[in-house]
This record gives sequence, C-alpha cells and structure tokens, in this order.
Amino acid sequence: MRFSGLLERPLILRGELEYLGPGRLGKSVAAPYREQTRIADGQATVQRGERAPRTFALSQAPELEGFLRGFAALLGGDAAALERDFTIAASGVAANWRLVLTPRDARLARRISTIEVDGAGREPRCFRTRDADGDVGVLLVDALAETKLPVRVLPSQVETLCRGGKAP
Repeated sequence: MRFSGLLERPLILRGELEYLGPGRLGKSVAAPYREQTRIADGQATVQRGERAPRTFALSQAPELEGFLRGFAALLGGDAAALERDFTIAASGVAANWRLVLTPRDARLARRISTIEVDGAGREPRCFRTRDADGDVGVLLVDALAETKLPVRVLPSQVETLCRGGKAP
C-alpha cells in the first residue's frame, strides 16, 4: 500500500513478495493491476500487464537497492550487513518489537528516510518505507496481508495494525 501526497486515497496493492536469496527478490502484483518484478544481479525487470518487460540497473533506483539490501540482511540474519548499510534502533519486547533502519548512504537517504519493521517473536508483521518526501509504502506480511482494509484507510490505522492492534 502506498500513502502519497499525490493520491486522494492510499493505493492498496495485492500480491506476493518473495525473498529469493541474497540480492534476489520477486514481487507479483495481482490487483488493482498486474505486474511482475524480479531483482537479481544488480538488475530489476518489471513487466506490467501484457507490455514488454523493462530492465534497469538498481543503481538507477536507489530506494529499491536500499530496500533490497535491508530486506536481504534482515531475512538472511546478516547483522553485519545491516549495520554497514543502516543505523539501527530497536524497541519493544519479543511479543511486539520494532526496528528502525536509517540509511547511512547519503544518496539513498535523499530518497528514503527510514525502513521500519514491526514484528512479534521471530516474525515480521509489516515493513514500512518512509520516503524523504513524506510518502510511505507499507508491506503487510503473512496473515496481515489478508486483512480487509477500508478504501480510505488512514496511516494511523495501518500503524496500529502493524503494532499488533486490531484491523480498522
């Protein structure tokens, strides 16, 4: 889901995100449009609907590159890589925790102010990417991804859901 000052209401996407190993990620969007994204070997390939795929270097999209590094380090349990690329602030308890990752790279920080991860136990619930311009992208994980949200869901309602509260 995407909260943007350019949109009247949040853009809620339905699909799947796959961690395919270090430096590799796949994303399939099923609704409200169809899109396939594959990231591997420093390249991203995006195909929307029946259009021809577009391929570009991750260096052209530092927010994708930074998200991939953070996501891979988190899922791979690579604390050293995470600390190399981000300043880490952790809070909460095992049943309800939050990590806030702030990019160390100035180029990435011009695009992304933080990546926030909320979870419980060993499992993440939500990934939030806060852009430097104030827009926020939210990825709900596992059971939360199936949550039925109102069309005009508020950022505060999603925040509550990510922190372990009830769905709006």
